[in-house]
Amino acid sequence: MKKYIKDILNMNYNDFIKFTKKENVNQFQTILSEMSREANKRIGELKSSNVGKFSPAYTNLREQGIYKFKPYKRISTTNWKEKRNQLMEEFTTMKKFLESKSSTLSGWNQIRSKIGRRLKTTNMFKSNYTSKRSANKWIKKEENFWKLYNKLVDEYGGIISQLDSKKIQKMLYKIMNNKNFRNSDDDIQSALEDYINQLYMAKQKGYKLKDAEFIENEVRLMYGE
Repeated sequence: MKKYIKDILNMNYNDFIKFTKKENVNQFQTILSEMSREANKRIGELKSSNVGKFSPAYTNLREQGIYKFKPYKRISTTNWKEKRNQLMEEFTTMKKFLESKSSTLSGWNQIRSKIGRRLKTTNMFKSNYTSKRSANKWIKKEENFWKLYNKLVDEYGGIISQLDSKKIQKMLYKIMNNKNFRNSDDDIQSALEDYINQLYMAKQKGYKLKDAEFIENEVRLMYGE
């Protein structure tokens, strides 16, 4: 990360407020312009990568309808109070993105590799594949993994925040790769919803939910097997 961007991100609140004063608009414009340039560079790198589009930092921007930040070549001081509030919101959005490890492709690949090691997978979450065919197969599977997990977070974020997200990711991976499970997205989603509810109940009542038993019971309930 460029030193100037680091300095901006490490700026304390009082120093930041000074730059938002009307008389310091040129300095504020420089700060926003540098942040925008760096953020757009990272967005471009993530967008052009097969796996970058799964990055939480990238998907969070997309969910806000942000595909690119404006250049901030000139800032008008007309209606400054209103404009200042708007610019501070944009500053906060860019700062949050730039501070996220997953906003860079290298940072996101480090996170993916860590997830791969935790799930003990030798195929998904890799940075390099031996062939294009292999890459297409496993990247498509990873895309589905994040699609299902993010949908789950959207619907059950409050409960998941009280549980172990790593454990839920591990269960998702197990279900997706279980030969006894007919892995339609609807079935996977239904099983994960059951898992979250049972995991939450286990936490409340103080007992441990065994993954193998859960999967066996879920397959029996769904398919009568």
